[in-house]
Amino acid sequence: MLWSSVFTNPISSLTFSVSPEELRAHPFTDVTLSCHFSFVEGTENLEFSWEREDITEEYEVENDEEYYRFFRHYDFFAIYSKLVYQFHNNTEQLEDQNSLYEGRVSVDRTEISEGSLSLLLRNVDFMDEAIYKCSAITPDGRGESTIKIIVEDSEMPQVRFDKIDDEDVATCVSKGWYLTPNVTWMDRAERDLSNHSTVEVLEEQINGFYRVFAVLRYPVKLNEKYVCQITETDVNNQPFRVIRKYPKRKYPQGYDFYLEI
Repeated sequence: MLWSSVFTNPISSLTFSVSPEELRAHPFTDVTLSCHFSFVEGTENLEFSWEREDITEEYEVENDEEYYRFFRHYDFFAIYSKLVYQFHNNTEQLEDQNSLYEGRVSVDRTEISEGSLSLLLRNVDFMDEAIYKCSAITPDGRGESTIKIIVEDSEMPQVRFDKIDDEDVATCVSKGWYLTPNVTWMDRAERDLSNHSTVEVLEEQINGFYRVFAVLRYPVKLNEKYVCQITETDVNNQPFRVIRKYPKRKYPQGYDFYLEI
């Protein structure tokens, strides 16, 4: 049984909270989670780690069945380790690392002497949407910082220029796998050029998901900037956000706490 509470100052009636820095990323790209401490001057006697916490949206619900069904689903994810990256004794310690991050994260050791413990996260996916905590300890100090990754609902793959039948075209290839993808092309002025494009299946999996190859014929100008955006139109395959639902408050308004089972 876990009790969580929020206290307000009866004199000033003020509450204080610190929100983590927010980093927005498109799926299937690489991102750097920044972390810097002035007391870190090298790897000697340094211990630091990156851990993740789920992002939760909290609100009350009337339906108790919906509340309990949610918590059974939420507990399933509790089996995963929170550890994303760990370093001590002058080396990486990844034995307890969450398997979702195996081979996908690294810290540039050449930047540690400048106080930077920033984490490179490769090939971001919707499951990576979370709050990440960077913690460090040395004989000269200790500190923590947090950053929240929000994964956008669309992929924006790199656009390349090519020639097809002696015609200049722009092309893009999806890194992600989609069941019902929608490809949108825009120019520098954000005009929708999708009617001048074609989409072909590049590679298909047994489960019906596939990668796509898209071609824009506008006519294309080589000095113009084009954006290719790919979204999943099937709501069942769009990114999953954790929503924590509490039962309707059963205590007087003066008691500002919730009971979690």
